[in-house]
Amino acid sequence: MRRLTVLLALAGLAIWGVSSALSQAEDEWSLPPVKLRPDRPTEAEPIPPSPDDRPAPEEPAPAPEAEPAPAPAPEPAPEPPPAPLPEPLPEPAPEPEPAPAPLPAPLPEPVPEPAPAPVPEPAPMPELVPAPEPVDVTTPAEPATAPEVPLAPPAALTPRTPKAEEIQAETVEAQIEPEPETDFTGMQELGLVEEVTRLRKAYGRALVALKDYYLTRGAQHKIEWIDQELAAFEAVPKTRYLTIAEVVGPDLKPAKRIPAADQLYTEGLDYKDYPAFPPAKKEYLKNALLKFQAIIEKYPQSDKIDDAAFRMGEIYGGWYFQDWARAVQCYERCWQWNPETNYPARFNAAKIYEEKLKNRIKAVELYNAAMLKSKNPDEVNQARERIRALTGK
Repeated sequence: MRRLTVLLALAGLAIWGVSSALSQAEDEWSLPPVKLRPDRPTEAEPIPPSPDDRPAPEEPAPAPEAEPAPAPAPEPAPEPPPAPLPEPLPEPAPEPEPAPAPLPAPLPEPVPEPAPAPVPEPAPMPELVPAPEPVDVTTPAEPATAPEVPLAPPAALTPRTPKAEEIQAETVEAQIEPEPETDFTGMQELGLVEEVTRLRKAYGRALVALKDYYLTRGAQHKIEWIDQELAAFEAVPKTRYLTIAEVVGPDLKPAKRIPAADQLYTEGLDYKDYPAFPPAKKEYLKNALLKFQAIIEKYPQSDKIDDAAFRMGEIYGGWYFQDWARAVQCYERCWQWNPETNYPARFNAAKIYEEKLKNRIKAVELYNAAMLKSKNPDEVNQARERIRALTGK
């Protein structure tokens, strides 16, 4: 019976909460309680949330239970209503619905009291009504993401205006004709040296052509730039990694007399023997080398190729150049091209091996060759003495 009453009371509270929420929506919740208050049975008045106001002496049997009632407050509360319950039952069906409605009257009374247990249960019920809050959270999130998706493609598709510097750089690059890159894979010394020489000459010719262009346009400040670069280019030493004697090899043979080659040889001797002081003398020797190289390069069948090779050996082995390796090589080409040459090429090469390159074995070998091939008695005697000095024999 107690459980039934408790369930009924809880049901009444729930119904009251729903009705109060509906009544608040219609702004007419205060009127029904006033009309229903006189119809409420008098016996239902002692149902307050606190057990102290209840008339306990009416029923002696539950008196002992009233003492432990402070702990289980909801259990003793429904004990008095069982008697009045039969009265509303015969009444029509709509009466059980307003029966729990009178509860709002006692609710304001326990508000100042120390927080009755039943009050917090109905209170949160109407507070749960603001359920649309999560709907509001989702609704702004959708438009927030929606505009971002369509806005991205237009930003990416809008063309970027290039800067003036970029346009200028692209214009200059478009006017430059790309040069085919040379493949140096598998190139030997001769090919690589020829490529370096070709690029040097092309660079010098390009600078001169650019200077002529600026002269026709009257660009004086650019002409000064070109003059500075040309002076720097001319000051850079142009090393000849290969002489013409190395390039042509040992198989040339002086076969015939060529007047042009003879003329070049005469001019080379004039430059070589021209009496001058340093550093002007070295410039004359450079011109002499160019003359002798032209003979070997342009007229390889001339009878002056061995003469030119010997003169080149003298210049490279002299005081101004002191290029011992090239001097020895030029001397070697002299007797290779003409084994019966009258020039002391073998003896001069032997002296360089002995005194400069410190190769005694090679020196003795060439001294012996000079003794056998030379037709000059003084050269033969000197070679014999050097062999005795180097070998002790």
